[in-house]
Amino acid sequence: MSGRLAQFTAPVKDLPEGWKPQWNLAPGQQLLILRKAASKMECAKVLWNLTPGWLRQLDRAAFSAQAEFLHEKPMFGEAFAQRRCIIPVDGFFVWHAQGKRKQPWYLRRHQGGLAIAGLWERYSLEDGSFWDSCALVTAPAKGLPARLSARMPVTLNAAEQAIWLASATALGALQPLLLNATSQVTMMHPVNPSMSSPTTLGAQCCAPSGKAVTLE
Repeated sequence: MSGRLAQFTAPVKDLPEGWKPQWNLAPGQQLLILRKAASKMECAKVLWNLTPGWLRQLDRAAFSAQAEFLHEKPMFGEAFAQRRCIIPVDGFFVWHAQGKRKQPWYLRRHQGGLAIAGLWERYSLEDGSFWDSCALVTAPAKGLPARLSARMPVTLNAAEQAIWLASATALGALQPLLLNATSQVTMMHPVNPSMSSPTTLGAQCCAPSGKAVTLE
């Protein structure tokens, strides 16, 4: 599974104030999401750790949600029904066990970025302030990601993104959409293990340290 993202290409022209490209995003940091607001697409900067408004133990916030159980778990149920989003990324990282060590790999498309299915929430404080947060959705791995891990972030094509974001989409259609989505990853390569630390920053986090593997 991926607990690290790369988001260094601006997904829209009008960006939230203070956004900076990130090559090694970890849970607990801020990232960009795309969501529907008043029938228009909005780009927002949110915390990557889902915090529903009722959550009191904030250390229980989740950075990912399993597609199989979104409709069952209180942590995700309301957001699944009402607050779905896309997390636009350039790629994501997966750690593959090699003996006693884990080798990080960077997964992406040959051209363009990836659109990860996500959920978002709003946490309101008594003084009227609030923050928004998100979690990415995962499913059993397919394609290239399956060579490294049992699970993968759900990456959607353009048609699937439209269905995922549409408020008119029946809830019963969403889980099959997530579980049947084909991985959009078309290539992956190992990277320097130093990026395993979230304090390692910069484009070198995504730079190949070995031979790339591509779809045949």
